[in-house]
Parts: sequence; C-alpha cells; structure tokens
Amino acid sequence: MCIRDRVSTQSTWGLFTFSKDSMLSRLISKSAMVQAPVARQFAAFWPPIKGSKVMASVDEAVSTIKDGNTVMVGGYGNLGAPHTLISALAKRSVKNLTLVSSAACCPTKGSAIQKLLMNNQVKKLITSKVCNNQVALDLFQKGKLEIVLEAMGTLAEKVRSGGYGIPAFYSHIGIGTFLEEGGVPTKLSADGKIIASVNLAKEKREFKGKEYLLEKTLLGDYAIVKAWKADTKGNCVLKLANRNFNPDMAIAGKVCIVEADEICEPGAFDGDDIHIPGIFIHKVVKSCPKEAEAEACQMQACPLGTGETKKYREMMAKRAAQEIKLGAYVVLGEGLPKTVEMFTKPESDVHFVIPETGIFGAQCACKEPMKNCGGDLLNGSLMPVKLRKHAAITKASDTFASIRGGHLDLFVVDGYQVSEEGDLANIEKGDSVLPCPGINIDLAGAGTRLVALMEMKTNGKPNLLPNCSYKLTGKKCVSTLITDVGVFEFKDGLTLTELAPGMTVEKVKSMTPCKFKVASSMKTIKVQRLQTLHY
Repeated sequence: MCIRDRVSTQSTWGLFTFSKDSMLSRLISKSAMVQAPVARQFAAFWPPIKGSKVMASVDEAVSTIKDGNTVMVGGYGNLGAPHTLISALAKRSVKNLTLVSSAACCPTKGSAIQKLLMNNQVKKLITSKVCNNQVALDLFQKGKLEIVLEAMGTLAEKVRSGGYGIPAFYSHIGIGTFLEEGGVPTKLSADGKIIASVNLAKEKREFKGKEYLLEKTLLGDYAIVKAWKADTKGNCVLKLANRNFNPDMAIAGKVCIVEADEICEPGAFDGDDIHIPGIFIHKVVKSCPKEAEAEACQMQACPLGTGETKKYREMMAKRAAQEIKLGAYVVLGEGLPKTVEMFTKPESDVHFVIPETGIFGAQCACKEPMKNCGGDLLNGSLMPVKLRKHAAITKASDTFASIRGGHLDLFVVDGYQVSEEGDLANIEKGDSVLPCPGINIDLAGAGTRLVALMEMKTNGKPNLLPNCSYKLTGKKCVSTLITDVGVFEFKDGLTLTELAPGMTVEKVKSMTPCKFKVASSMKTIKVQRLQTLHY
C-alpha cells in the first residue's frame, strides 16, 4: 500500500477497517498525520490514477527532476532515444545535470541529448564518444562541461551492474590505455588553456595470471527511456534495435520514466514479450511523434574511395575477407573495415555483430540499396541494416558481454598507427584533446583475433612504428596487419608474410622504421575478383 493510500483515511489500513472511535483508529490517524509531510514530498513519484503509472502529461512526469540530478538516458544516439522526455526536460529551468549516455554523437544531428547541451543544462557528461559533436566540444573547451569517457562496453556493464546492485567489478578491457593510466583531461578552465581535472588511474589486480581494472558502477537519480509499447502497469515492449541501452538504463535509475509510442491495458501483450518489467518503471507517458528526430534513411559514402586509392583499399578489404571463417561471428569496425562484408561469400554464413545496437547477424547497407528500411534497424554509424535469417536482437550489454567474454571469432578494425609489438592506436590522431573510445577499446582488449587495416603512410609519415605516438587503443592486440603494401603477422615477432602486387621487400623496408622478419614462404597477395556491390 503506497503512502498516499495510507494518509487518505483514518479508519482503513490495508484490508482491515476499524471504527473511527476505536483506539487503533486514533493511533492510525496520529500516524497518518506524522506521515503526511513525507507523503506530500514523495507524492509526485506515484502516478495520479490508482493502479496506473500513466501520467497526465510529459511535463508532470519530468517535474520532479531537480538541479544536480544524475539522469540515465536510454538509446544509442537517436536510435531508441526518449526524445519526448528530453524535449520536456529542455523546456524546464533545471540545470547542472549529470547525464549518462551511451554516445553523444550522431552523423548529422549531433545526439539525442543535444537540446540539453545547447541549453547549457548539463554539468557533466559520462559517455563513450563525443567525436564530431561540436556543441559538446565547444562547451568542453570553454570549461562549461565535464566529459568523462569510457569504453562503450565497459559503460554498458557499469550501468547494468549498477542497476543490479553491484558496486564495482574487475574487467580486462582498457589495460595499457588512458583508461588505466589516467591523465586525459575531463574538464578545462574557462579559457580552455588550463586542465581543471583529469581521469584518474584505476586500481589494477591480477587474477589467474591476467591483469584487470577495477570499474565502479553507475546509478542515476532518474532514468528516461523509450519503449514501443507499455501497459498502464509499466511493462514495456521494445522494438528491434531500439532496445540497445534502454533496459539497463531503466534499471539503473532510482526513478524510471518511460515514453511509449502506444500505451495499453494490462494483458495486451504476453509476459514473454516484455523487455522491461513494470517493477522497474515508475511513470509512463505517451511519445510525441513530432519530437522524434530519426535520421533519414540514406546511403553512406563508400570508404573505398576512387581511382588508385580504390584499387589498393579494395585489395585490403578483399584480403581481410579471407580471414573470415565459415560461420564466424565477426565485428567490423568503422570506415574501411565495413566494406569487408562486400567481399564475403554468401555461403560463408557469417554472423556480423553490431555491439552498439545489440544485433547478432546483421546485413549491412553495403550489400544492396536499403529502401523503405525504417529507423528501427541501424548499425553503429546509425546507418540502415537488415537482419539475416539467423539474426538475433538483444540489449547492448549482452553483445558487449559476448566481446568481453571471448565468445566471438574475429574483429576487423581501422588502424591509425600500429607498433612493431602489435600495439594499436585508432581512437585519436594526436590532434584532439579528447580521444574517442567507442567500441574500439572493447575490441582491442578482448583477446580475440584482431585484424587491422592500415595504409603504410599518411601525408608522407610512416604509420608502422617502433612505438605508437597516438593514445593506445590496446597493447599487443593486433594479430594480422593488412596494408596497401603487404601483410604482416605478429605471432613470432613482426613478420612480413605477403607482398602487394608489384611491391618488393626493399620498398617496404623504406616505408617503416621498424625492423621486421621476412617469411621464408613469402607470397603475393591474391584476391578473388568480385563484383563491387552497392554501399
């Protein structure tokens, strides 16, 4: 029985009714008077209709969010984001918020939380990447926004574990990176010249001969999430890849507000179909279609390029496709690695995994033009995908668990720099204050076979180096390096195993300061001629 019910009568308590003149009734009445101030304080947390969690308005639902609160925001970018609740929150004068959001960037429109950033309502942002979000970067440079960066999979687990009552956990993701060592600025002075705070080094312990970092979990005062359908008791059904971070964000908030496209009576959908049980939901509101800022269905520019650039990049992508085994579970990173799917034989029955949006078995946009694709199936770049016959959709913490737990077979990623020891750097190029961890640190730290695609030189400078000068994504994590001049393996030291057509060993040696061995069974890269498909 809720507080409101307890103070509404002097003669009824639960299922029992007493005479108003009885001693017990007078005691209950006195108790109710004491509880009344507490009831008024918390009354807004309960919906206005007895037995229903549906609020009269969106404005009423967010009215209890106060200055300085921590708010967990569901969705990945604009996919599955609670736009209606965010817009309502942006109209209020609440400020100094701490937001926990999976990603604060989006190809064209910034991010779902953009309105709150533009209103300068956010004091601290905990996320996995900001990248090209100029609004967030400008606020950071002016000292108005603290930005704490995490590997996306670690962030997902910190949220999930926080909601499950776990205060901290150990993870091997991030060993040897800025996440372990600290020192990356999280806040600047108003003139942007002085570092006001940095991320701190993390405690490290060894278990069974392997190093792990201590990760403290996250909880929020509130969570705002998006559902496809919700009943009046708060049970929620989420549609396709809109699930992503929503279920875990919901559980990690002390008070969770859900917006739903459709609100139903209890029993409208089976218990088996529920993705977020009503016990975790405190308020339900109807989504406003006008507030949804879904990305337009569009085609992505092909990373293969044109002319001579296309020739050697296509060779690299085709060679990477040869690394994929029958039935393998594979993650393709951003950029050139995404084109590898174009050259994968259909009979190979590959499960392409999209960790950010919780998809096992995606068919990316490179296979054919995606017409009438809708906005419920997107990849990590928020571009449209389809589902293969063997596909499955889950929440993001599960796909990242498959990475961290070593359940996948292969990762293919871009490389900005690679060291002769197999260190990888692809989260920044030395020209920005903030790195962009995204999923790359998760992939590099998982211990799964990792293939890096990298051009040997950029603007005349070598990218294969004795030591990386950029911030590391992972240490000794590269298994195979495929370049525009040849293929290197790292199993027994840096070894050149294949040469690009027309390339010589001496020419390769002139393009890197690294010393490398030459395989006795040196061969030329051979790739099958395949029709270039749409991208």
